[in-house]
Amino acid sequence: MVNPVVFKGVKDGIVAILNPSFSMNEILDYLEKILNERKVFFSGADLQVDPNGMSLTESDIDDLKKVFSRFGIEFSLKGTNIRISKEEITPRPDAGLQKTIIVSHTLRAGQLIRHNGNVVILGDINEGAEVNATGSVYVFGIVRGIVNAGESVISLGFMPLRMTIGNVIFDNNKSGKTYRKPRIATVENGKINVKVLGAKKSIRRR
Repeated sequence: MVNPVVFKGVKDGIVAILNPSFSMNEILDYLEKILNERKVFFSGADLQVDPNGMSLTESDIDDLKKVFSRFGIEFSLKGTNIRISKEEITPRPDAGLQKTIIVSHTLRAGQLIRHNGNVVILGDINEGAEVNATGSVYVFGIVRGIVNAGESVISLGFMPLRMTIGNVIFDNNKSGKTYRKPRIATVENGKINVKVLGAKKSIRRR
């Protein structure tokens, strides 16, 4: 192996094989670089880290956790029962809305919300964070992480790592903007469209 880490596709996911010829700092720097370049490829993948004969200290494992969690990636360590998963948090339900939960802060990398209903985020969904809702997702900030909604997504900006509504995937080429007015993303004619929330249709004069 000539690189600090070699990635190999297997039946159950991806294996990251560490190269003992490199220092841990070189391995961590290389992982950071590759994950940043190919974050969509690794997102949602079942990843296993193979030490490949390296003797990893607790500090080394903590450093690996920090790198992968920054990108919201779960992984297991080969030869051990260590598995690093996203931190699933349980927000409080809103008293007035039976199937709605409210998160009163920005979601950071490595955090996961899963709810059968609507989710309200009072902040951003940062890269590496994930929200799964069967209803709609309301974001009082910018979507930068992963969002899977059943009905719609309302936000001040759409720059998602991945976003699906129903079974439709958002075209990231349409992202990259933030807005003063909230936008709503819904599925229309088999595609996800983003438009101003509550915008009135223009009247064409004859």
